[in-house]
Amino acid sequence: MDNLSSLDLELFLELNSWHTPWLNSIMVFFSSQLIWLPLIAIIFFMATKQLARKDFFIFILFLTLAIIASDVTSSYILKNIFERLRPCRVPEIKDFINNFGQKCGGRFGFVSSHAANSICIIAFSLILLKFKSKKFYLLWILPIFVGFSRIYLGVHYPGDILGGFIVGAIWASTLAVIFKSYQLRSKTT
Repeated sequence: MDNLSSLDLELFLELNSWHTPWLNSIMVFFSSQLIWLPLIAIIFFMATKQLARKDFFIFILFLTLAIIASDVTSSYILKNIFERLRPCRVPEIKDFINNFGQKCGGRFGFVSSHAANSICIIAFSLILLKFKSKKFYLLWILPIFVGFSRIYLGVHYPGDILGGFIVGAIWASTLAVIFKSYQLRSKTT
């Protein structure tokens, strides 16, 4: 476990060192909630085109439940179980972290809620909706940028991001399977 933590710290310090002034505001944007507004609009639009009205509202309900489950698991359960300090809260490495005035966030960082929720939205939508253009599969890049932005801003280790991706993917898959089951049952009745 110590070797894994050491590797996580080394990788964090390396990735966090990739600071350039022109990239700072971009990384802040990828960590903000604003990044999700156009994506949610695209998902809603695609869902209205592909799903019956009743199924559309159930789809939105299940997507919301997936995000809530992902967020609660990452923010309130796992962070409090593992109590791993965010890198920006570790006194021994604070001086090595590139910081340009952004907030550190809560005390604990494992797992990243940003990573969990971002992968959850994308995975749930891409599992259930049919996108005619393969370009939509580029949406998988968005959670990667969100995850990298959290490392860049000094608030998460790479392991926090990976853990978040796993939590979000599990909840997205679970709720997508339940939604598909609901659709099958409603078609047969």
